[in-house]
This record gives sequence, C-alpha cells and structure tokens, in this order.
Amino acid sequence: MDLHSQLILDQYKENIKSFKTIEKIVKKELESYVQDFGFLVNSVETRIKTYDSLKGKLELKGYKYQTLKDITDIIGGRVVTFYNDQVELFAAKIEANFDIDWENSVDKRKILKLDQFGYLSRHYICSIPKKMYFDPEHPEINEFRFEIQLRSILQHTWASIHHDTGYKNDIEVPRDILRALNRLAGLLELADDAFSSIRNQLEDYRRRVKQIVKSGDFESVDLDFDSYNAYLDNGGFSGINKKIATINNMEIEQASLRVFFEVFKSLGFRTLKDLDDFAKNNFYLAYEFAVRQFAGKDVDIITETTGPLTLCIVYILSQDMGVNIIKLLLDTVYGPRKNNEKLAEKYTAIGKSMGLGIHTSGDEQHE
Repeated sequence: MDLHSQLILDQYKENIKSFKTIEKIVKKELESYVQDFGFLVNSVETRIKTYDSLKGKLELKGYKYQTLKDITDIIGGRVVTFYNDQVELFAAKIEANFDIDWENSVDKRKILKLDQFGYLSRHYICSIPKKMYFDPEHPEINEFRFEIQLRSILQHTWASIHHDTGYKNDIEVPRDILRALNRLAGLLELADDAFSSIRNQLEDYRRRVKQIVKSGDFESVDLDFDSYNAYLDNGGFSGINKKIATINNMEIEQASLRVFFEVFKSLGFRTLKDLDDFAKNNFYLAYEFAVRQFAGKDVDIITETTGPLTLCIVYILSQDMGVNIIKLLLDTVYGPRKNNEKLAEKYTAIGKSMGLGIHTSGDEQHE
C-alpha cells in the first residue's frame, strides 16, 4: 500500500467516533420514517465500513481519493421495503431531510436502457444538515458523506442474486447467462409491480367495505376477514355485551374477537347480513341465557368474547346441534381444555332449562 492510502487509513482511525455518531443519527432518522408512515418494512440497516474493508478498497482504488472525505460509502444505510411504491415515500423523506449530493446519487431505474432489466434501487449520497444535528466541536460530522440505499424486497433479492454471480457489471457476463439474468430480473420487476397493485386493490376494497358497513347495507358484503373487522369496528357485538353487563353491573374487558371469524364461517354464514341477522335474532335468547348463567353469581367482569360466545351457544342449542358442537366451540375459542366438556354440559343444561331443543349426543335427544 502506498503512503497516500496509508494516510487515509490513519484519518479513518482518527474519525471513527464521528462515524459512529453519523451512523446512529442516520439509523434513528430512517427508523423515525417507518414510524411516520405506519407500515412495516423488511429491514432498516446501517453499518460502518471496517478498517480491513477500507484497506482492501484503497489497495484497489486508492488513486481515486484525495482525502478520506472523498470516500462516500464509509457509512451506509439501507431500507428494504415490502413494496416498490413504498421506496418512493422513503425517497421523498430523504430528499426533504438530508443534504443530497445529487451529482453522485443514482436512481438505477434511469440508467437502464429500454431493452434492459436490472435491480431498480435508489442510491443517495447524503450528508447530515446542521438543522438535524450540529456539534461545533465536531464539524466533520456534517462534512462526511454517506450512502443510503432504498430497495423493495424483490429488488433486494435481485441485487443479492446478481452479487452472488460474482460479476460487477453486465459487460463481464457471458451472453447466454446475461439473457437468463435479464429474464429473471424482468420477472421480479413484474412481480414487484403486481404485488404493489394487489396491495393497493386490497386497501381500496377495505375502504369501500368500511363505508358500506357504516351505511348498514350488509347484504351486499361477503363475510371475509376485512368485512368482519369492519363489522366489529362499527359496533359489532357491543350491544349484546352491554346488555349482559347490566345483569350484575359488570365491567367489560377488552379481548380479541378474531377467533370467532372462523366460528361464523363454520356455521355457514356467507354475508354480513347472515352475521347481523344471527346477532339480532338471537339477542334476547343470549341475554336470557346470560341471566341464568350470571344472575346471583359473584361475577363483576366479563370480556368482549362473552357476547358472541353466548350468541353462538344459544344458536347451536336452538338448531339442535348437540353438546359436542358446544364443546367444539369452546375448544375453538379457548383452546382445548380439560373443563370444556363439563362447561359444554353445563351450557346444555341451561339451554334445556330454557326449553331449547337439544341432544346430549349426536343421535340421542333429550326427552
């Protein structure tokens, strides 16, 4: 290694604390964008080039750099999103908040020819503006440049595959292998666009479903997990829970009702109207069942599962499905437990006292 490169390595050692400060600022800033957007990303990573890595770089290309500040990838950040349109959101944030060296930043999409495919990441060469961070004793923190890469997860897949081949650019790749790589890149680009399109369609569907559910037009909405969640958000089973809570002036504790979606589908409900009719038609039976279950008992708290569970119990009993189906319901809601069979028998007995037609087993009817 020549003396000039060794001097740059010495500068690296002298500034390692500043590099760590820059890395910490960059990571905190990128992670704050994830919080601002409110969606998950695959990863947010930062790193500082190691001494040995920088030494290897200088041994190959040390002639290109006058000083340490000419090297723009000593600190690096990378955000890998799930969808390619999310890359644009991060790009806008970075352009608005960091100082950008536009001459050295690269948008890979703009350097591909019309008949080429490739990994379409964005590479920004940035520095930290004083409005973001400034320490008068360490002005170099605002002077060192660093790289931020933005990619979707499929773009990242392509970059990893391309890197694994060992070729630095397409000129080095044998023609038949280059054709295969380009075909693969094209498929990944199409998949990237397709996933983003499907995600956007799902979001549009969820917005429409919420509006329809709010209007009360349940008949036109299929029962799926999105429409079920919209139904819950619009009140769902709060009415029956509040009614049951009046029995002993009980508090209602929050709980997930996700498991009941599977129950309602297994009961044959196909639309939100089926679900809403079920809730309305069995409301007073469920309340009467709860009175017999809770009245005079030392119970002062119920969970949000109480209402839909009670509705399901009286529905199953009124449809004469049998004690085994009640046990299956309890296994689904609470998980398999030893006392589920006894609870099913207890609930069956309450149903019998209400005059609901039931069986103790699948083929044997109570007198």
